[in-house]
Amino acid sequence: MTQTSPDVAPEPAPDEPQRAGTPTALAVPSPWGARAAHLRARVLPWLERLPRFAVVFLRVVVALAAAGAIGTYLVLGIIHLRFPFEIEWMEGGLVDEIRRALAGQKLYVKPTVEYVPFLYAPLYFYVAAAFSKVLGVGFFSARLVSYLASIAGLALIARIVHRETGGKHAALLAAGVYAGAYPLSAGFFDIARVDSLFVLLLLAALYVARFGRSMSSAVGAAALFTLALLTKQSASVIFMPVAAYLVLAEWRRGLVFAASGAAMMVGSVVVLDRIHDGWFWWFVFWLPRQHPWVERMWVDFWLEDLMRPLSVSCLLALFYVMVDRRVFSSADARAAAPGDARRGAEPADALRVAEAGDAELRGTDAAAPSPPAHGSAFALSLSFRDGRYFYLFAAAGMLGASWAGRLHAGGWPNVIMPGFAILAILFGLGVHAAIVAAAQLSEPRRHRLEAFLLVLAGVQFACLAYDPSRFAPKPLDARAGEHLLDKIRKVEGDVFIPAHGHLATLAGKRPYAHEMAVADILGIDGGPAGADLRADIEKAILQKRFGAIFSDTDFYKKEILQAYRQEGKVFEDKKVFWPVTGFRVRPERIYVPKSSGASGPSLPRR
Repeated sequence: MTQTSPDVAPEPAPDEPQRAGTPTALAVPSPWGARAAHLRARVLPWLERLPRFAVVFLRVVVALAAAGAIGTYLVLGIIHLRFPFEIEWMEGGLVDEIRRALAGQKLYVKPTVEYVPFLYAPLYFYVAAAFSKVLGVGFFSARLVSYLASIAGLALIARIVHRETGGKHAALLAAGVYAGAYPLSAGFFDIARVDSLFVLLLLAALYVARFGRSMSSAVGAAALFTLALLTKQSASVIFMPVAAYLVLAEWRRGLVFAASGAAMMVGSVVVLDRIHDGWFWWFVFWLPRQHPWVERMWVDFWLEDLMRPLSVSCLLALFYVMVDRRVFSSADARAAAPGDARRGAEPADALRVAEAGDAELRGTDAAAPSPPAHGSAFALSLSFRDGRYFYLFAAAGMLGASWAGRLHAGGWPNVIMPGFAILAILFGLGVHAAIVAAAQLSEPRRHRLEAFLLVLAGVQFACLAYDPSRFAPKPLDARAGEHLLDKIRKVEGDVFIPAHGHLATLAGKRPYAHEMAVADILGIDGGPAGADLRADIEKAILQKRFGAIFSDTDFYKKEILQAYRQEGKVFEDKKVFWPVTGFRVRPERIYVPKSSGASGPSLPRR
């Protein structure tokens, strides 16, 4: 018997058929199959990396969108600084008031045809007067205050978000959203108005209140709020919820903040009112409260002013202040968002340095994990030291002040600038917080969620996109303005240009009261002061005190037609010299006194 080695398989007989399913040693792989396997081996690693590449690409895209919004605004601001005439119809009136402050005259006096104060607190006028003393009185120095204040405001928004999160990307996005809100404010960031200085002082006060830890920082924050109140009176609406938060979070520091702020605010108002013989309170606080409510703004403010253009920011703001992100991960396993400097940080508590016992909260950029949360993700924690609640209270004040401004008749979209600022901060904090939450997921899901969040951020910037050319005055406008000044200079005697302050001054004439300041009083009757003002204006017109009146509205048209006749039009071109923002008016008609042979006007009996 022949034995075969167990390691050698017996060969089949030549005539024996191949059993089904038995591999043959002679089988050769298909060349197409080999190529496909080789291709898969090369492509699959790239496909696995694709979500990560998509996230990096989207981060760059939204960062460029934010930088583009900031850059566009900065260029527009430089263009506006160089334009020698009004960009918005009230600018000239404020420049006239700045000239008055520079001359050392009182800003708040009994209203007359010569001068009627605007309903603003005085700080902006004195800051602009200081700039004007060096650079000269005019639109350039007045706008430069607002332009520099707006740039500082953008930087402070970015700094607040970076201080909370450690993320430069989130800080850039926050500043970009605020810059992108430029058209939503009707382009008031960089013009001769009080708003940008007001927002800067508010942001500085919030920064010191949030990140300061000493009693002196509480006094400093209160002082900044007082300066904000002396710029625009609605600062008091924002001060109260911030004071309430500090009392709840750190009651000793909060009481110092509240007491010192109340003392400084009340004291400054009392002193200014006494200096101005009661007219400061009358113009800055009493008169604005007499204006009627705009009923549609009870709802339209939230739907049209905020939700329609800033829906993504509102959504991320709600996420940040309402959702406890500790439900996404355990206390001992946290990861920071890719690309950020901080590791293991929870954005809401990015200033918290965990120490045992009598640990202090220090103003550092380090963070330690907080204890795990229990209960619903939407339940408020009992610890008011959680930074989310600071921004919840601050948002209540900033949005509340913006809402109150829009509810009053005459409240233009510029009053929403504090609301835009806090929503921009919450947008940056919300993006970062959501990415931190996504970092707890497995890698494929994490990248998909990050990409979705970045797409949302891109949608927000797309909603804020605008054509900057509509905010840029044209060279033809400047030439038309020079043509108008020539007409004013040729008039013998004074000229009355009620809707365009400072034009008379530019032409070497004396300024008179601005139509808007007059309307603020006469629109609500204004009591005895309003009656005297109405009589003073009628008397000046009917007695032909002015060598010419340049009119563009129906302001005192009946009285003007009694004593004056229309000489002609100011401009032949219907497209030039219109303000690029605000109320759309320009000087249209020239009236000169009727000849003495005509039947003279009769003065009204009183």
